[in-house]
Amino acid sequence: MIDRLPLFPVYFVDFVGALMMVVFSLIAFYYAYRLTRLQPKSVLWTYMFWFSMALVALAVSRGVGHAVRFVLLYFNYSHIWRLIAPYSGGLNTISFTSVAVLTFYYSNVREVIERVRDDAQVLYKTNERLQKAQQALKELNQNLERIVEERTMELRQSEKKFRGLFEGSKDIIFFCNEDQEVEDINPSGVEILGFERKEDIIGRSFEELFADPEEWERFTVTLCRKGHIQDFEAKLKRPDGSIIYVILTISVLKAEDGTLRGCEGIGKDITRLKQVMETLIQSEKMASVGQLAAGVAHEINTPLGIILGYTQLLEEDCQDNEEAYESLKIVEKQTKVCKRIVADLLKFSRHTPESSTSDVDINECIREVMAVMEHSLNMDHIYVTKDLQDGLPKIRGNREKLRQVIMNLINNAHHAIEKEGIIGLWTEHDSAKGEIRIIIGDTGTGIPPDVQKKMFDPFFTTKGVEKGTGLGLSVSFGIIKDHGGYIEAQSPPDEKRFVDAGMETVMIIHLPDKRDQDNA
Repeated sequence: MIDRLPLFPVYFVDFVGALMMVVFSLIAFYYAYRLTRLQPKSVLWTYMFWFSMALVALAVSRGVGHAVRFVLLYFNYSHIWRLIAPYSGGLNTISFTSVAVLTFYYSNVREVIERVRDDAQVLYKTNERLQKAQQALKELNQNLERIVEERTMELRQSEKKFRGLFEGSKDIIFFCNEDQEVEDINPSGVEILGFERKEDIIGRSFEELFADPEEWERFTVTLCRKGHIQDFEAKLKRPDGSIIYVILTISVLKAEDGTLRGCEGIGKDITRLKQVMETLIQSEKMASVGQLAAGVAHEINTPLGIILGYTQLLEEDCQDNEEAYESLKIVEKQTKVCKRIVADLLKFSRHTPESSTSDVDINECIREVMAVMEHSLNMDHIYVTKDLQDGLPKIRGNREKLRQVIMNLINNAHHAIEKEGIIGLWTEHDSAKGEIRIIIGDTGTGIPPDVQKKMFDPFFTTKGVEKGTGLGLSVSFGIIKDHGGYIEAQSPPDEKRFVDAGMETVMIIHLPDKRDQDNA
């Protein structure tokens, strides 16, 4: 061994190198250990820790093996080295294999690390979103009570506005369910439809309110086809049997799944408007016909006077000829009938000179007329009931013409009853409207709707031949219009009190009171 000492530098370097490999592997192991302590969950540092441990094992087994071999060989204990050399080599092989295996797994560890890093990034972003959501939830939770209070206040204000509109509207506002039954209705609707309480109409079928079945069928068909109806004019029946006219605007209500949930609608009462329109139409008609009647009356009045004059002269000359005299009497009678018709035409046309006007007590006029007519009424067993309001204001008008109108209407009531019945007379003052009403009712057969539309037309009459000229109501209509009023016919009556009194027809004369005329 001494003869080989020139190789000492090689062995020395090998020996020192082995020791330094052990030292550096321990240093690497130390730093890997510290990194794992700083970040225990790091996969990379954990991998480096085990890799460093394998390196330490390899360095120790190889370095210690080299050092022991040099020492044993140097001191001539080669037989001992031969005993332990296989074990040292095996340990070196195992350590080297461990380092190789860990090295081979580095790429897999990188993939794992990348995946872990991506997952960590996703988790980080998710965590950020969760934190933002948590913050928003926290703010919402803090402001929830305030938001709920604000929403509740808005809903309360909205409900208040709707309720105010619903309760305060003067039109009919109603809601129906899918079976066309009334679910809710405003107070004005209850009043207009003639019910006393809201509960009396809730649950009723809307069909029951229609007076005309054909009109209801047309209404439902249109509503089902279009889903809404606008400005549908309908004739509705009130519980007391009276009729009102309304314009309906209705929309269908549907649930979220499209099924029918009911309908909502608004109805406007146009009964009074229709009456006024009919009165205006009648007034225009009367004015046109009046102008024609005046011209015709003046044109035929002169020849009639001549015919009557010559007839009377011929009567004086033919008194000895009885047959001729009787024929002339017939001519005279029929000529006078013609002159009476002409006089009625002149009254109707209102072209006759106006009589003086004065303050007229309506109750007194009625008493004066009844003093003349009561006997003839009693002869046919027709009794008169009077309800004349005391302290009735006077009106400004022509007493004779007003008596003529009252007498004409009572005569019409007499003819409607014929025998055995009741005529009702009422007077009343409506201070709110500034008018006086004269109501003349009868228990006769009533007036059919088609006759009501034409009853004020000139020469229209339902009486038999030689029982009327058809000018009475037309003349009366013109007289009342000259006094600033109008005549309204109701058959059957709209008001329950007249129905309870047994009246089938009432004629209502509307006249402005004296104060209203003076202000005008």
